[in-house]
Amino acid sequence: MDFKRIEWIFFFAFLGLNLFLFSMYREAKLDQNITSRTNETIPLYKRLASENIKYEGDFSARKRDGYYLSGVPTDFEQALKSERERLKQPDLLSKQTTIDENVLTHTINDVIMMTDRSQVEEVLSKILNQPHLVLFGDEYQYIAEDTNLMNDNPEIVAGQYYEEIPINDPASRLTLRLEKEADHWSVDQYIQTHISELQPLRESMPTYSEREAINTLYINNQIPPNSKILWRKLAYKMTLIVRGQAIFVPTWFIQIETNNNEVKTEMVNAFTNRIITNSVIATVEDQK
Repeated sequence: MDFKRIEWIFFFAFLGLNLFLFSMYREAKLDQNITSRTNETIPLYKRLASENIKYEGDFSARKRDGYYLSGVPTDFEQALKSERERLKQPDLLSKQTTIDENVLTHTINDVIMMTDRSQVEEVLSKILNQPHLVLFGDEYQYIAEDTNLMNDNPEIVAGQYYEEIPINDPASRLTLRLEKEADHWSVDQYIQTHISELQPLRESMPTYSEREAINTLYINNQIPPNSKILWRKLAYKMTLIVRGQAIFVPTWFIQIETNNNEVKTEMVNAFTNRIITNSVIATVEDQK
């Protein structure tokens, strides 16, 4: 095997990734003046009030530190094998479990009921804290914004996190599917995705604040008049796949309800302050 050639391949792969990350950071600095071109003499809250845009609380000016994170989609076949050996339970999740590529689905036979919405976190914690029921349960946290008990397909959602910032992405999620009965919900099954080997690619950097992200959406006409900002949250989102490695960046998620009762979730890259709501995940593969 030509090890020298392999070394050069890895060298150029990481060099290209670092150049890409540096270019994104540089663009963020160049765009800083553009995204703040709105007349700052008029406070944001006054501009929103002038168009009858409602929200709760104040917009934070805090600039939290975040990372470019990398990780790989978990091989559940291998992970399940390792966990069976560790726990000495050869039948762990052997029944009612299917694995399709990087997605694990498990049907729960034991009856787990919930009679009130206030029990959501308690029920989720009960399931996550059972090693024989969920793999990597201690790596997930409740995501209230994506949890919905009111529609025809009620579900509770949890995601992984890194240094207290959650990952809000389909590649890193545990979804409990519920059955609605007359006076209670019962947990029917869960669907799980997971990212392994999460690690920062470079030193931490300050993010744009919640207030700046809202301002960016406003000056780009993404918050229509007479609408309501339902919630906003900083979380990691996958934006790039480089030779099998998933790259995540801090992202502001802002959910908005328009005057037509339509609900949409806007996304702003917290490093560049650019709107990425409709962006496509780029993929970089090895050149043959």
